Amino acid sequence: MKIAYWDTEKSGSAPNVLGEIKGTPTIKLIRPKRKAKTNAKKDVVDYNMERKASDMASFALDSMPSFVERVNGPEDFTKIKNKAKKYGLPLMLVFSEDRRILNEMKYLSTEFRKRVLIAQISSSKKENKKIFFEYGVRGQALIVVPPSVADEGEQDDSGESNKQPDVVVFDGKWSLHRLQSFFSEHALQSMVKPKPTEEAKPKVKEEEEQREKQEKVKTEL
Repeated sequence: MKIAYWDTEKSGSAPNVLGEIKGTPTIKLIRPKRKAKTNAKKDVVDYNMERKASDMASFALDSMPSFVERVNGPEDFTKIKNKAKKYGLPLMLVFSEDRRILNEMKYLSTEFRKRVLIAQISSSKKENKKIFFEYGVRGQALIVVPPSVADEGEQDDSGESNKQPDVVVFDGKWSLHRLQSFFSEHALQSMVKPKPTEEAKPKVKEEEEQREKQEKVKTEL
């Protein structure tokens, strides 16, 4: 969370993203849209609870965006693995005993968006028991499957993988600092970008040529 202050008397009109401000003090929360392709598009939520630190903290944490994928059985897990493979993303597997998504994972899913794919596998969902067994997990655990091995594994006659891929297990206290260091170590250096469609390719090429011309002009000057 970042906290910003806007002085309505000295700073002039508020930015359009804040919408109408009818009185002061006014508190608004700005967060990325859940289904937007980037973090640039925002949702603005008005705070209407009591002006207590505890209430404001609860509101902020509960309102945090989450890009964590929930796993609801083997078929769902296969789709998520295929998504990671398609974009070449490391796959962070969060094994938990309940379906509640930790605030730390909400934050990390935004901070490392399109650099890792986070999937939460809850043991409260009986369909997920097989996945726990596959990775040798009994309780809470965090495992990263590197993109190079995300789809490895020999298959038996039923089509199921019978070879455990090489993975890295997080070993340490689940603090935000340690988790962030682990994510930084295994995440991609830059965000993946979807390949342009056939219709968009000419426009992309034109934009690239325009940028090259601008850079050439700057160099000559």
